[in-house]
Amino acid sequence: MSGVDRAGGTVAPEMPQLRILGPVEVVVDGRPVPLRSRRQRGVLAVLLANANRTTVIDQLLAALWADDIPDTAVGQLHTLVWRLRHVLGPMIVTRPGGYQINLGPGELDADDFARLTAEAGELAAVGQLAAAAERYAGALALWRGVPFADVELPGDGNASGLFAAAVELAEQRLAAVRDHLDVELALGRHAELVPRLRALVGAEPLREELRERLMIALHRSGRRAEALECYRDGRAALIRELGLEPGDNLRRLHDRILSSADGEDVGPADPDGGDAPPDPPVPPASAQLPADLVDFVGREELTGELAGALTAGPAPGAAPVVTISGAAGSGKTALAVRVAHRVRADFPDGQLFVDLRGGSDPLDPDEVLARFLRALGEDPRRVPVEPDERAALFRARTEGRRILLVLDNAEAEPQVRPLLPAEPRCAVLVTSRPRLAALAGTHQVDLGVFTPGQAVELLRRTLGADRVDAEPAESARIVDRCGRLPLAIRIAGARLAARPHWTVSRLADQLADSRARLDVLRTGDLEVRSSLAVSYGALGGSEQAAFRMLGVPELPEIPGWALTPLLAVPLPEAEELVERLVEVRLLDAYRPVAGSSEVRYRMHDLVHAFARELLAATTTDRVRAAARARFCGAWLALAETATARLPAGFRRGGVGTAERWAGWTPADLDAVIGDDPLAWCERERATLVAVVRQAATAGLDELAWDLAATLARFFELREHLEDWRGTHESALAACRAAGNRRGAAYLLRGLGELHLDSDRLTEALDCLRPALAGLVELGDRFGQSLVLRALGTTYRLAGRPDEALDASTRALAICVELDDPTGRAQILHNLGVLHRRAGRLAEAERTYRAALLLFRQLGDRFGEAYTLCSLGIVVAARSVDPVRADAVSEAEAQFSRSVAICAEVGYRRGEAIAVGHLGELHLRAGRYDLALVELRRAVAGCQEVGDRPGVAIGLRRLGELFLARGDRSAGRAALRRCLALSRQCDLPEERARAMELLGTLRAPIESPLRPA
Repeated sequence: MSGVDRAGGTVAPEMPQLRILGPVEVVVDGRPVPLRSRRQRGVLAVLLANANRTTVIDQLLAALWADDIPDTAVGQLHTLVWRLRHVLGPMIVTRPGGYQINLGPGELDADDFARLTAEAGELAAVGQLAAAAERYAGALALWRGVPFADVELPGDGNASGLFAAAVELAEQRLAAVRDHLDVELALGRHAELVPRLRALVGAEPLREELRERLMIALHRSGRRAEALECYRDGRAALIRELGLEPGDNLRRLHDRILSSADGEDVGPADPDGGDAPPDPPVPPASAQLPADLVDFVGREELTGELAGALTAGPAPGAAPVVTISGAAGSGKTALAVRVAHRVRADFPDGQLFVDLRGGSDPLDPDEVLARFLRALGEDPRRVPVEPDERAALFRARTEGRRILLVLDNAEAEPQVRPLLPAEPRCAVLVTSRPRLAALAGTHQVDLGVFTPGQAVELLRRTLGADRVDAEPAESARIVDRCGRLPLAIRIAGARLAARPHWTVSRLADQLADSRARLDVLRTGDLEVRSSLAVSYGALGGSEQAAFRMLGVPELPEIPGWALTPLLAVPLPEAEELVERLVEVRLLDAYRPVAGSSEVRYRMHDLVHAFARELLAATTTDRVRAAARARFCGAWLALAETATARLPAGFRRGGVGTAERWAGWTPADLDAVIGDDPLAWCERERATLVAVVRQAATAGLDELAWDLAATLARFFELREHLEDWRGTHESALAACRAAGNRRGAAYLLRGLGELHLDSDRLTEALDCLRPALAGLVELGDRFGQSLVLRALGTTYRLAGRPDEALDASTRALAICVELDDPTGRAQILHNLGVLHRRAGRLAEAERTYRAALLLFRQLGDRFGEAYTLCSLGIVVAARSVDPVRADAVSEAEAQFSRSVAICAEVGYRRGEAIAVGHLGELHLRAGRYDLALVELRRAVAGCQEVGDRPGVAIGLRRLGELFLARGDRSAGRAALRRCLALSRQCDLPEERARAMELLGTLRAPIESPLRPA
């Protein structure tokens, strides 16, 4: 270990090299040093598992002797450490209560492995693939088998940290294997990789990331049929072993291979891999293109040009962008939709469409990003709040995918730029009135008017060939006087179609008015105004008043009753006026759901602008403000009525003093809302959100916050978290501008609960604390109790039980003071949770039962459902050690009842949670077949509502079940998927439990993942 150098100096002994990536080894001067005994290896292994941290003596004793610790154990441990010091010298130091092994760079093979893989990743990131492959190969060559393979500990390897370290190393090894494979695939070594990948997949048939890479290698090698067969084999194994369908990455790859040619590049393996794929699925909701127009006319050559520009192939570092600009009414949207349908097969991962409303009420790109992320499968609770983070997540979610974005009716470049993906295989199609010249590198088209032939053909398709061909000259006169603009031609054709007794010449004569003709022949907005003026001028006085009043709402669509509050007329009269406007195509009617009886109405933005002009010219500011207040107040009255008809527990407290429009009769309310108030809320969701914003913009601060607070529980129930946030933030800005302190406090409370629901505890406290301070200043005791309840829950989740108990106790006192039984019930439930978390199960059970009694007396189905589930958890806790059949039966009844109520009221997330607890109860009681059914059902339910933490918990329970049944392979697979998802969702407790279960396998990485 020492010697003399050439200059005569003493050579310092080499520091020992420690190896744990296989059997534990100590190497000094290049030679292995034998360890004297099993316990000596065990002590060294545990110290290495906790390297550079203190390992307490109790941990070592439990690991070496389990529960049978002899009286001489401490002395034996000192002797074992003393012998290790003879080999390792100063590496092992004594610490208070234990020992610590200190390691520097290059002294542990696991550290060398981590360094080499990090270097390989950096090389791959800058395109040095060959060098990266060499680094990965070198890192994997350090592995000699299963970590700590020769360590036999009779005691608790989990408590010592040994098994947790082994699991962590296993994950790192798998990540390196996966990344190495990706680099090799990128280097084109597909055929060479197939034998190795087949061996890996054969040994680990449930590892989806390995199967994914085998499918890619097979397909790129020209073996498409084998790649598809590989998918079928994997799917069968997953269903047989876990009862789960393949992950979204694997399914999407299968679809791409199925629709591609043999050997075609279907995209690289997902670089983030993992048993639980990090990228969200691309659900059917991402196929958002509107229907193609059946009467689309002309521009076929231009359609081909734009389709070619979108599909010409990716440019370095950027997605191709095509912009269509032109005068209002020139047919930009129709052309964009036609082009999008032409190329949709080239973008199999989805087509996203949004009307940016550039001509009226431009959408915030931040809101559009949230819509797109949800359409791409992102959990609404995980969508970042900050715009930059949201844009970054959108770029990440589009990476590696072929998605077409159609951004219709853009206002200007700043609205578009945040929505552009960085992925070169995506494409973007934008329409706008102005030319978006500042979008560099785009393929830009300025859309002009139709040719005479195209214009007449559009009239023919709108009106009918017989009538146009019967009067060709008059038809030509009409399209000429409409400026050959598609919108104007469609309006003219629709007017004639609605009047079959009219001749074509009759309308042509109407358009002969010199003022109308001059308007038509001008460029810009005046081109369309003449056509609108003709239609408007043909209306009677009441219809004209109705049209003008539709300039008040700033909404993308309106319901049939909209004119009822705007004109203060009865509902039947309002509906008839709307239909009259549809006849002359000043409004368009459509069915949102094919085959349904529901009809909605849209007004083109130019038509709407024309209505606003007329309204401003014929009414005073005071009249318009009163109409706007009536319109928004009508929505508030409807929303309040609908939420009042929901089951108790779905309504939020804290109603404002905004004026509800009083013109609704009970029959009107029944007719508008229908028999299903929850369905009405869902149907009108987008409009209700827009009304809140319009009220806020118009200075109707009380109405804005009142409506936002009314809708909050519905948004929470159905996981519409972005709508919850948007309505509260816009109303809050209005309240602050108006000095509305009470409204601001209630809205801060609502935002605090939104953050709480999304597990953003710091942000929740930042809202709830000032909300409470404001309500204390105002003396609003009811509002204080609401905020204190939320604070109690937030403090509990933040691990601050004393503050949680204080807040809940204060809230309970106020509820008793105000005689608020609903508040009392909710707070009793929260106190029950505090008792349960503190281990006071008897007290928790008493509190839950008191809350349950109150909820039942109130008819609060929502509260009854979640309290039954909580009570079931407590009862289940006393059903074990020893197993008590009566407690198991009672807990089963409570969970089952909770499931039934959640299903009845449409609370899908609560239903999945209760089903999961029911499955765990069966697991604890040894009813493995029943447990399997319920746990699979719980995982599927959490997946449906986007509850990723719930999926992770369900996978951990499934893993535990499979291990209890002796199915180690399926158990390991489920737990590994749980680990990956827990890491993505930042669930340290769930991750620790999964690692502990993997630790019971003793060899947590049993797998032939050998180095290349």
